[in-house]
Amino acid sequence: MRARPQRLRDHREYPILYVDDEPENLRIFELTFRREFSIVTATSGEEGLEILGQRQIALVLSDHRMPGMTGTDFLARVAELDPTTIRIMVTAYGDVETLQSAINAGSIYRFIPKPWTPEDVRATLRRGIEAYALVREREQLLRELTILNQVSHTLVRELELDRLLELLLGTLVEEMGYDSAGLMLYDAKEEVIRLRRMCPFGDPVEDTLRGISISQSAAPRFMERLRVGRAHTLSIGDALDYEGPVRELVTEIAAEEVLVSPLHGKEDLIGALTIDNRRGGAHFTVDDQTLIEGISNLAAIAVENARLVDDLRRSREEVRRVDRLGTLGTLAAGLAHEINNPLVSIHTFLSMAPEKRDQADDEFWGSYYALACKEVDRIRGLVDTMQRLGRGGAQTGRREVVDVATIVGEVVTLLRREAELGHVGLRCEVAEDTPRVQGVADQIHQVALNLLLNAIAATPPEGEVLVRLGPMDGGIRLEVSDTGPGISEEHMESVFDPFFTTKSPDEGTGLGLMVCHRIVTDHGGSIEARSREGEGATFSVWLPRAEGEDGRGDAPVA
Repeated sequence: MRARPQRLRDHREYPILYVDDEPENLRIFELTFRREFSIVTATSGEEGLEILGQRQIALVLSDHRMPGMTGTDFLARVAELDPTTIRIMVTAYGDVETLQSAINAGSIYRFIPKPWTPEDVRATLRRGIEAYALVREREQLLRELTILNQVSHTLVRELELDRLLELLLGTLVEEMGYDSAGLMLYDAKEEVIRLRRMCPFGDPVEDTLRGISISQSAAPRFMERLRVGRAHTLSIGDALDYEGPVRELVTEIAAEEVLVSPLHGKEDLIGALTIDNRRGGAHFTVDDQTLIEGISNLAAIAVENARLVDDLRRSREEVRRVDRLGTLGTLAAGLAHEINNPLVSIHTFLSMAPEKRDQADDEFWGSYYALACKEVDRIRGLVDTMQRLGRGGAQTGRREVVDVATIVGEVVTLLRREAELGHVGLRCEVAEDTPRVQGVADQIHQVALNLLLNAIAATPPEGEVLVRLGPMDGGIRLEVSDTGPGISEEHMESVFDPFFTTKSPDEGTGLGLMVCHRIVTDHGGSIEARSREGEGATFSVWLPRAEGEDGRGDAPVA
């Protein structure tokens, strides 16, 4: 908010009430000061209070000695009604005790002794008006700061553009009391500014205003005032002097005044905020302009942030769309490759079957037939796997508290014979304080099984596979390490891709690690691979522990 410039004050803007039971004194006072001040008179304290209840009064002067309600009592009542009203006692020199009592009670600002001189009274009235105006300006500043603070808190929490505009405009109309408010956004490509949102919401004129485009070419003066950052008031009385689209805007709003405040971003104009007094509200003041300019600065930052978030959201959606298309392409290409290989054997068998129908060819009807059946089973397995992934894969199954240590022990026992046949050592280390996890036992079993099978297959004779399980960072960590040839750097980024495998077609489809990744992710965990070519590979799985499970997250894994 910018500081207000010093300006000459029109004293007639601040009404003065003089209360005296002698009409002659009131007449003299009015004739003396009516050219410079706005004078209101009353002949009693009761009449004075009635006037105060009907209009705003800046200064109140009261004679002390009046029948009925005394001046001291009257000014005390005035202080109760509005403590900011400047209260002045008019009294004779001899009323020292009265003045002392009134001053001590805080009911008067100054006193004017009788008989008074015009010069002294004029100086007192001017000082009183200045004091009153300063208090009012301070209150206005505090109000504006409070409003700006509230608007700031409201805007920074909202990053969806349309909802942001609703909050901003709703605050201007419903909380700050302006008749109507609108926000126009600037289209840099078309070089036009158009209404985006208006409050009160559902106003019939909004659709008409949305159709008005104010361009640089059609309204250069209006656009230039916005670009240089100048808030200005448009008056319907001057509509004929405005450029075409601006005149149309003012006419359609049909308000006596429309205050327009530009919104500037980091690089250029991004829009404008408008408020109007279409229901016959008061003319806009310097205070209104200052307040709206402060709100415009906050709104510009909020709108720019919301646009950035919206652009980011669209970019992410585009990336996800491209990623889905890429994944689909990879799946399709991999699936076609994996199905085409067994189809060659099946097609060859079926094409030879007619001529072999009456022949007793043991090799054809024996081993070749068995090979064809095996390839059919292989295709069926691929289709089953793809169906599981299409249905959500690891999302099926009943979640329960699972003891991963027990599952790992079962898998190691199950595959120990497999390791012995390959002359591979299999060692398992499980920490005693390993917590349990929330998940589907069969799926976690599948993860452990796939990782161990891969590790055993990758390990040469006399090598070793090490399985370690223990607590880590609020969950558990399962590591499976082998002493095989490792994974080359160029292949590390592809190990979890569908159909990626370094095995021969008869040994694997390349879906095992993809399924592991899907299961672990659906359980809220993570999986990663570490390897150097010639130094083996380690696959590490982290899963969050079940709620209420104890376990030292910093405990070392043996």
